[in-house]
Amino acid sequence: MKKLSVLIALALAGQAGASTLADSRSVAMGGTGVASANYISASLHNPALAANHNSEDGFGMLLPTLAARIHDGDDMIDELEDFQDINDNLSSNPSEQELEQWRNALRKLDGNEVNAEATFGLVIAIPNSLVSTNFFTKANGISLGKTIVDEDDLDLDDPNFEDLNSFAQAIGGGTFDVGLSLAKSFETNGGTWQVGVSPKYQRLYSLNYKATVDSYEDDDFDIDDRLEKSGFNIDLGTAYHFDNGVSLGLAGRNLVSRELKTNISQGSQATFQVEPEFTAAAAFTGDWYQMAFDIDLNKRQYFKEYDYKLQYARLGAEVEAKWAQVRVGYAYSITSSGSDLFTAGFGFTPWGKFGLDLSGQVGKDDHYALSAQFIFTL
Repeated sequence: MKKLSVLIALALAGQAGASTLADSRSVAMGGTGVASANYISASLHNPALAANHNSEDGFGMLLPTLAARIHDGDDMIDELEDFQDINDNLSSNPSEQELEQWRNALRKLDGNEVNAEATFGLVIAIPNSLVSTNFFTKANGISLGKTIVDEDDLDLDDPNFEDLNSFAQAIGGGTFDVGLSLAKSFETNGGTWQVGVSPKYQRLYSLNYKATVDSYEDDDFDIDDRLEKSGFNIDLGTAYHFDNGVSLGLAGRNLVSRELKTNISQGSQATFQVEPEFTAAAAFTGDWYQMAFDIDLNKRQYFKEYDYKLQYARLGAEVEAKWAQVRVGYAYSITSSGSDLFTAGFGFTPWGKFGLDLSGQVGKDDHYALSAQFIFTL
């Protein structure tokens, strides 16, 4: 098993919401965006912000935004690879020393977990004074992997001639959305109120692969075994921008609950679910900087049978100097499934017409994320 191919298989097997992945600017700013996204990236955070433009803003495109995250705090991938190397090289009628090395490698696998996530998005923004419109597509996938050791396997005298009960399993789920965001601004005394809606076609995907730890192969976690179904979903959002630079936002994503069973593998099955996600946010925008705070109002549970839940409180800041932007942030994990993340990135927008954004995140226990995107405006 090659580590890189495992990561790719996991990532391709996740919706922004309780995650910290959306567009690259947001990734660098701790995952914020519900009150601070620009009109181009609004569909990925809060549809109301599609109306958050001025008279100088024109047609814009996000082509594309890409992000990937891996959290392997138990070193599951390396430990599984090490065990399989030892198991493959175990001699016939092994010595007690060889057996103890084999057992130690197997013990290290017990209860290990890894998770990975990937996102992809495209947006075409058409701002106007009537109803601002964004056309968007986004794909998100998340995968969980685990290894469970059966105590009976540790008592084997010669594993060469026995079937192991210890297993490794990877489950994956994802969404593919195609839709449009419609947003409208209303001037009030002291500020601007914006409302938006994103009706969307949504396709769900699920995948499951389970095998004994000695026979597990990442190539068998095959996207061709996925199950899928289509339906409708909707995002809603609102934002209020005070004249003093303060903005407040509230977004609800995937307001229609949906779920999809995975394929059955070795008698095991899971249920990928898409549930409503709500986020509240605040931001302050100055002449050359912006600060933002987002908080998830509920937990995001991806698989019904697994107690893996994400919920974050996020902080972000951006400093702009003509054609360059520097961004930093921090994401605090409210649940034990995630980990706190430090985030950073930069943007380069020569002549203000096109831009490249790069960002990354890092947390304890081998938790990493990278993101990149291109933006074009007229």
